[in-house]
Amino acid sequence: MAPVKRSVDALAEHRIPAIDRAVAVLEQIERSAQPLSIREVSAALSIPRSTAYRILNSLEAGGLLARAPGAAYRLGPAILRMARMVPRGFDVVTLARPVLEGVAGELGLSAKLSVLDGASALVVAIAMAPGAYAVTTQVGRRFPLHAGAASKMLAAYMPLGELECALAAPLPRLTAATLTDAVVLRAELAEARRCGWARDRGEHDDGVGAIAAPVFDAEDACVAALSVPFVAGLQADMIERIIAAVRRAAGIVSRSLGHAGAF
Repeated sequence: MAPVKRSVDALAEHRIPAIDRAVAVLEQIERSAQPLSIREVSAALSIPRSTAYRILNSLEAGGLLARAPGAAYRLGPAILRMARMVPRGFDVVTLARPVLEGVAGELGLSAKLSVLDGASALVVAIAMAPGAYAVTTQVGRRFPLHAGAASKMLAAYMPLGELECALAAPLPRLTAATLTDAVVLRAELAEARRCGWARDRGEHDDGVGAIAAPVFDAEDACVAALSVPFVAGLQADMIERIIAAVRRAAGIVSRSLGHAGAF
């Protein structure tokens, strides 16, 4: 029997609401610059004070929260103990692998993760699609920053000085669609940053497109780009489906890294 393909959101219906609320309370206190009272937690999360009170008491009993002066709550010592136990290597690649597999299964297309390495985008993780016609690549392959969805997504978040140095170098034409004009490319990068995703229209390989979205860490830095390549000629509704899945998956990995922004 073939394995059942599950979307990246497939487990949402199997969660426990009370635990979700407790996690939301922890995240709200973590984001706050100062300890929060029951009233402040209740207002911030739009939950009854009685519910906030019980959640705060439970988290305090487990050491995840501690009382601060003025009947307010801050993160507790258990958080620090747990953080110390996170294994080394529990990095973006480790976190992204199951998400990439979920996207590949959902779309029937390969998915990959790339990071900025010098003046190129380096592929660090891949989930191969089961389809016979899926576009493939290899871990360790490098792509120039001016050609490809993941490349452009990473370039869009480069420090301005580094980006200008990259744009000052020759931009080789790889296909008829490659952007070799720095002014045009700069505008494309700005648009990718504005809308939250980038598209490859056959800029690196003829007949191969891709959609990419940024992965952020807890400091709001773009640390990777998650992308899905595909053979050109897909219908518009499938492109929209890929965009939604890639952005959703990048958001999942970002939240796993501690990013609190919206996606």
